[in-house]
Amino acid sequence: MTATVGTEEFAANLALGHLGQPEIASMSDTTTRARKVRQFFPVARQAVLRLKHWNFATSWIQPAQDPVQSLGHLKLRFPMPADCLRVRYIKGDNRREWDIESGSATVGGVAVEVIILVTNVADPTVCYTKDVTVPRLWDSLFLEAFGLMLAGYLAESLGRSRELGAEMRKRGEDAVSGAATVDAKERRQRHRPETSWETARRGYGFSGRWLR
Repeated sequence: MTATVGTEEFAANLALGHLGQPEIASMSDTTTRARKVRQFFPVARQAVLRLKHWNFATSWIQPAQDPVQSLGHLKLRFPMPADCLRVRYIKGDNRREWDIESGSATVGGVAVEVIILVTNVADPTVCYTKDVTVPRLWDSLFLEAFGLMLAGYLAESLGRSRELGAEMRKRGEDAVSGAATVDAKERRQRHRPETSWETARRGYGFSGRWLR
C-alpha cells in the first residue's frame, strides 16, 4: 500500500525508491529498511534544512539575554530555542555584528547546553531556520532534495555502494541549489525594481540622480 503524501513514510519511500529498495508500510516496522530509515531520517532532514533559507522553515524570535556575558568582542549572549538549526540574520543589522557559539546558558532559571547567539545588538529580533519535523508542511522542492539526501545516507547501510551514497547526496545538494534559484526568481518578482517614472515621482531623474 502506497504511503499517504505528507507523511514520514511517503518521504522515506522516496529515498528507498532512489536505491531500488522496497517501500516500508510504517516507520515503526521491524525491517532493516525501517530501522535504518529511523536512524538517518532526522539527520537528512536537518542537513537539508541547514543548506538553504527555506521559506516554510523560517521563524523569528526575540530571545532573552543570558546574564553571563561572552569573553569575546561580541558581549551579549542570547540562547536560541532547541528547534533552531541555523541563525540567518538579525533584523536591521546590516553590518552582521553577530556570531554563534555553543555552551551553557540559563534558560528559565536552569543551565542548559544550547546554541547561543552572541552580538552587541541589545534587543535583537532574530531570523532563523526552524527544524520542521512534520512532512506535510514541507515545500515540494525540499521533499525532493530530502529524498535524495536520505538515500545518500541509507545507501551503504542497505548494501549499496559508498559511491552511490555520495552520488545521491550530491544530487540532493544540487536540488537544494536549484530550489534556491527558484526562490531568488520569486523574490525578484515580489520585489520588482522601480520603473523610471516611479523613480522620477520620488524626486530622481531617469539617471537616478536627485533632482535639485
